[in-house]
Amino acid sequence: MFAVKEIYQQFPHTIKYLDSTLFLVNPPSEAKRQALYELVKHRRLAGLERVSAPLKGLEDELFAKAQPLDSLKAKIRVTLGRAKRNGMFDWPVEEVLNTVEAHRRGAPIAPLAGFGYSKSPLGLTQEYFIFTELLNDHINGMAWIESAPEDIETFIRLSFCLLRVLHEKKITHMDFWANNVMVNLSPEGLPMAIDLENCIPKASHFFSETLAFQFGFFYQRDIYRFITEARYDQLVSEELVTYASIDNTAFDRVYKLSKHEKIGRKDRREIFWNGTVTTG
Repeated sequence: MFAVKEIYQQFPHTIKYLDSTLFLVNPPSEAKRQALYELVKHRRLAGLERVSAPLKGLEDELFAKAQPLDSLKAKIRVTLGRAKRNGMFDWPVEEVLNTVEAHRRGAPIAPLAGFGYSKSPLGLTQEYFIFTELLNDHINGMAWIESAPEDIETFIRLSFCLLRVLHEKKITHMDFWANNVMVNLSPEGLPMAIDLENCIPKASHFFSETLAFQFGFFYQRDIYRFITEARYDQLVSEELVTYASIDNTAFDRVYKLSKHEKIGRKDRREIFWNGTVTTG
């Protein structure tokens, strides 16, 4: 399943039920075991569609994602523990690896509680499960904004601070937007990042372009509804002072595009690896 066998050492507790195998950090309580059984049973009966929600029966403890693999090639790769030609794994596997590595580095993220998979009668992996600890003392960024739109600049500054810390840990989050920022309800607490599926655990050789995309994408994904573009640009300029050696020409080119153009998940990685932007 994983070419990196050491990953299983961090999830030593195994549950097997029907066609699924789950690996957990901690030994499951009876309530957790039953909740996981119900999830697997429901997935088998309801069919395969992507689900992302608190685990039924453990709504205050675990957040569960179930994601079917979308092609035969993906199913074969994941079953054999192989990467794609570009060296990256399929999206759900990437999320597990990235979350484990980010947590190891002390990055402010939701810790991984477990992962798993279900297999078809032919023995091919057909669906992936990811379980993260529920951040009960945090609130989703979009929910926070919509409840207090007058404090949008506070949220933006908190998010920029989170992004800076992620970069300090060499975690490059390429899906960084309000919905993936969890705001701490304690005034002294820091926000945390979630959904590390499209994340690269290293710094880019094209850092100016990558950072420009992140700021532009953050604005384009709903923030534009709560603040003028001119004011957002000003906040970005203030934040850029905290970063060293920014190539302003390269930054401005990508930033202006990213604020207004849709850039797909795969195309974002081209910015990271090559500094080039493809829109559409």
